[in-house]
Amino acid sequence: MRDGSFPLLWLHGPSGVGKSTVAWEIFTELSRSGVRTAYADIDQLGLCYPADGEDPGNDRLKAANLAAVWPVLRDAGARCLVVSGILGTSDAVRAYADRMPGIALTLCRLRADEAELRNRIVARGWQTQLADAAVRHAEALDRAGAGELCVDTDGLSAVDVARLVRAKTGWPGPAAEITSPAAVRAHSSTVDEADAPMLWLCGAQGVGKSAVGWEIFADLLRSGAKTAYVDLGQLGFHRPVPDDDPDNHALKARSLGALWANFRAAGARGLIVTGGVTDPATVGRYAAAVPGTKLTLCRLHASPAELTERILRRGRGEGPPIPGDELKGLPAEALHRLAERAAREADELDRTGIGDFRVDTDDLPAGDVARLVRAKAGEWPGPVMP
Repeated sequence: MRDGSFPLLWLHGPSGVGKSTVAWEIFTELSRSGVRTAYADIDQLGLCYPADGEDPGNDRLKAANLAAVWPVLRDAGARCLVVSGILGTSDAVRAYADRMPGIALTLCRLRADEAELRNRIVARGWQTQLADAAVRHAEALDRAGAGELCVDTDGLSAVDVARLVRAKTGWPGPAAEITSPAAVRAHSSTVDEADAPMLWLCGAQGVGKSAVGWEIFADLLRSGAKTAYVDLGQLGFHRPVPDDDPDNHALKARSLGALWANFRAAGARGLIVTGGVTDPATVGRYAAAVPGTKLTLCRLHASPAELTERILRRGRGEGPPIPGDELKGLPAEALHRLAERAAREADELDRTGIGDFRVDTDDLPAGDVARLVRAKAGEWPGPVMP
């Protein structure tokens, strides 16, 4: 399926097959070689629940958000995009492709035998109960996949699979000249009411922003309050980064604005954001990108010893897999250096006092920190969200 001039490679397959890992490897290989490349995990673009009953997998929302984000990435200089994520049906494929005129879409399925798939899910040490569902999904894909481009991953490293994928697809092919960018097709909100509450969790690397943000998101999901969640770290995968904006804040802010318009149109009543920020001007840039929200900025804090332990755990691969987590697999010496830098960052954030309030996280599980944050924020999100 190749129409248009902007190359998009989508790696799909069952949970645990290695989609995100291989996609990240392709992204880093290309960017290291000088190709201006972007990466997106499709699940990160659809975190807005409870879902519409007619779209339980949020495929329509994900398609709208991918269609809104790829021009932002392209306008920032990207010349190709790698996407990873599960594709449910051929209708879902068309839903994405139809929203992205100008895209040259290449689909590649990754597969693994049952034993290999189970071993990979168990090795994650997280939600191992998903193994049976993943095996059933893999079997269904095998039955339906005649004529489909497929790469077997059994016994291969992510580097090896990435090279096989690129060899089989010839991707991304010759660089295409991109002209007259299409407009970002985000939905406008038609909701006329008080500003939607937006909670942003910031803090030093390793402090637990994503873990706490996810707990708050899950609490609201259980209550039935439709809320969107965005990890800013998942919006900035475009390299090389600009010299004058090494954290890609300009790109992330534009992408956040594009996503929020679609989340709002889908019925989201509030927004949870996680990601680091160090100065008020950057906070203002993000706030301007999401009009119609009322921002509460919470800074999470941890001691140097706690930051070190959390960063070491991430390095060992403990906890849920995070696309693009560059701590995983690093040697202990490198992790300790990063922990020292995180401690300095925490001290600097304390000196500048960024945030509406601070929450200390030492010796507390993410669920307890989430409850503290919401209490300090006035039982966030407050009465605006039923």
